[in-house]
Amino acid sequence: MKMHALMDSTTAVLLIFLSVSVYSHGTVIVSKDGNGDYTTVSEAITKAPDLSDKPYTIHVRAGTYEEYIVIPAEKTNIKLVGDGPHHTKIVSYQNGSTIDIYGDEFVAQNMGFVNYAGLNASAAVTVRNEANNSVFYECSIEGFQDTLWAVSGRQFYKKCDIYGTVDFIYGDAAAVFQDCMVYARYREHVTFTAQSREDGNEKTGFTFQRCKFTMSPEAEDSDRKLEVHATLGRPWRAYSTVAIIQCYIDSIVDPKGWEEMPGQPTDKVTYVEFENVGPGSNTDERVKWPGVRVLLDPMDVAPFTASYLLDADSWIPSKGVPYDNGL
Repeated sequence: MKMHALMDSTTAVLLIFLSVSVYSHGTVIVSKDGNGDYTTVSEAITKAPDLSDKPYTIHVRAGTYEEYIVIPAEKTNIKLVGDGPHHTKIVSYQNGSTIDIYGDEFVAQNMGFVNYAGLNASAAVTVRNEANNSVFYECSIEGFQDTLWAVSGRQFYKKCDIYGTVDFIYGDAAAVFQDCMVYARYREHVTFTAQSREDGNEKTGFTFQRCKFTMSPEAEDSDRKLEVHATLGRPWRAYSTVAIIQCYIDSIVDPKGWEEMPGQPTDKVTYVEFENVGPGSNTDERVKWPGVRVLLDPMDVAPFTASYLLDADSWIPSKGVPYDNGL
């Protein structure tokens, strides 16, 4: 009896030790004041294990980190966790990106990403993401032109705030945005999306579900809102695909809804809307392109849901992030 009890006790202590060791190995702290494992996010990423098959959590404490961040392809399963998007911010002032993500299975949570290069900067990207199975949860992504470049892979954005002016959500990823605020910054002409699907056989496109397309807070209550004319998007490539589902569309969106991209055809695009509300949601005067449609049957919406477009049920649950696989 005593020997059995001793073995149980020893086993329990060993399991606790192993558990703590694994947790410690998988979580590091970045703090500007020196009270963490690293003082910069870049250093924490450099020291992260290569080709990890488990999440490697980097807790970035509150502060403004003026860095250019790269998540290389070999740095898989990196998880950046901040103290809130308005408290933990990664900021740049350059024409390039603030963060480039190549490593698959990337997660950002409670983080802010900003590019202050300004309205007239060329390709002032904030987030350039080509990681497969990547997630942004409760993050803020702030820029002007070309804010979020969703390059490729399966990408999921949940409860994020995204700010920009022209083509500010663009690329050829399969990306689903749920419960996001999509903010137009002050500019006379705004284009929310520029999806760039090139082939009719690709399984890519953007879906916005229960999002809000509106004016950014700094101009919402001013007369400047009346000077803004926006469209939901334009085709960066011929098979551009965007679905706006159960969203709020503000009055800044022109009744025609969509616009041409110079040099690109409009006869192959897929731009669909379903059960949207708000003063900009009236579809009577939408452009008369073959692929611009109002969906009425929920069955027709299925190809644009997270479950189909992202194969979400096979990987998002492992990220610990809430999502809706259907309507």
